[in-house]
Amino acid sequence: MRPTRSSLQWLTTSVIVYMVLAFAWWAFELWRQNDHLLALSEQMLELKHSRSGQGINLTALRETAEYRALLERHRKHQRMILSEGIFFTLCLAFGLWVINRAARREVALARQRRNFMLSITHELKSPIAAMRLALETMARRALNREQIEKICTNGMRDAARLQTLVDDLLLAARLEDDWRPHPEDVDVRSIIQDCIANAQVRFPEANIQVDIPADFPPIQADRLGLTSVVQNLLDNALKYSPPSAPVRITVEPLPGRQMRLSVADQGVGIPDEEKPAIFEKFYRLGNEETRQTTGTGLGLYIVSQIVRLHRGTIHVRDNTPRGTFFVVEL
Repeated sequence: MRPTRSSLQWLTTSVIVYMVLAFAWWAFELWRQNDHLLALSEQMLELKHSRSGQGINLTALRETAEYRALLERHRKHQRMILSEGIFFTLCLAFGLWVINRAARREVALARQRRNFMLSITHELKSPIAAMRLALETMARRALNREQIEKICTNGMRDAARLQTLVDDLLLAARLEDDWRPHPEDVDVRSIIQDCIANAQVRFPEANIQVDIPADFPPIQADRLGLTSVVQNLLDNALKYSPPSAPVRITVEPLPGRQMRLSVADQGVGIPDEEKPAIFEKFYRLGNEETRQTTGTGLGLYIVSQIVRLHRGTIHVRDNTPRGTFFVVEL
């Protein structure tokens, strides 16, 4: 059975309560034994003085140097019991915190792997099946030119989808290894135009608006990395927006930086509780078994890593009146 967050919390709480109670019980027993040892030592000291014929009572006995040393040793044992109890309790709490954090991480990784397998299976199966059907149709039937062009257009769309998937998988693997940006002069306008052309193959009804100064100069960036940032942000906006809903790309110069790139859509938006997790690897909004949009959960992870390696920043906030607004500063 796969562990869940609630079961981990219940197990962790139970172990903590048991161990704390066990430590408290043993500390109590040691404390009581220490008091019992003091009482026996008092009796032995009194018996010692009685045998020597000194005839000392208990009140006078407690004024002697021997008794004061005995009492100091008793208090030392008490302090040792308290300090060791506190130390072991802190060690226990820290160890359980580490174990719980590792278990939570393992649960999250297991969920991510499951989501990835579900999404990658769908992402590979759908375009491959569509391309196979198109080829079988062309092979078995006599089609006119218009029908052939339509089938080829659909096949190109599915091939572009597969190419994007493969590129994302390869880039994500390289980002985990030793990928580093290789800055060069990059024309941001041409990159955006290329990304729009690629997106319109898969989203024919896309309504993409671009706002970039006509005299915007080239910037220093990794060409492939910046292309991946623009492409993934654009694809993400189009996937989660209604057909023909406007998606706006804005580029502007920024003092102290090279540029600010903004991608705004009018889509479903991102709940506030999910915003901190959207840049994690394989993370996707909603449930993998019920969501309708395609994807592997790699796009925003790739964007965040490329931006980080360029020493830039990326932020997400709600758009007005609806949708999502991503801002990248390089």
